[in-house]
Amino acid sequence: MFVAITEDSLVLRNLARAGNVTSAKSFAGLPQIDELPSAVVIDLDIKDALPVAAQVKARWANTLIAGFLSYPNRKLWESAEAAGFDLVTTRGALAAQLNEKLSDWQGRSKQRVRVCDVADLAGRLGVVARLSDLPMGPVAVYHIGGEVFAAQDVCPHAGAQLSQGELSGAIITCPRHGSQFDVRTGERVRGPADLGIETYRVEMDGGQVFVVKDEG
Repeated sequence: MFVAITEDSLVLRNLARAGNVTSAKSFAGLPQIDELPSAVVIDLDIKDALPVAAQVKARWANTLIAGFLSYPNRKLWESAEAAGFDLVTTRGALAAQLNEKLSDWQGRSKQRVRVCDVADLAGRLGVVARLSDLPMGPVAVYHIGGEVFAAQDVCPHAGAQLSQGELSGAIITCPRHGSQFDVRTGERVRGPADLGIETYRVEMDGGQVFVVKDEG
């Protein structure tokens, strides 16, 4: 069963061919549903569409969230990926891509946030991104020796932003009290910090770079 937050007749017809569909103009307008939907489809052109992803996750934790665009809008596409949509596609390709995605969907086992295009890394070394508003907290992304690494961007000693410090090779020095960490592994190299920092997996997919937090 699909939940569709859209008034797009083409999308609703295509979804109906694949299964039962419950539709609404907004998430708040959905009727009470006892059955767990296999997917929630959201029209990204609807006002406040992006925050709906968090509401859907809170209500149906392992339901696939798909967003679609009627017209090309790269900024909105990327914003939807960063907001946690599991699939972002065009209006015409939605039904086929949704069925393909659902064929091996096993629930949400990881959190994945888009960083940039792989092409954007060319000629850039060191800190390539600072991501502050993530479920896992602030994360810094580093391009070192042709590889990309992501690590916690808060010093465990006094909370300073690590990526504001000096990076030498793979070692970042906290700008406040001088603690050092290896951003590839999270290992503490020098105190006064007593603990290392969290690191996160990086994926290259479809020419884009993602930071991934696997759920335990």
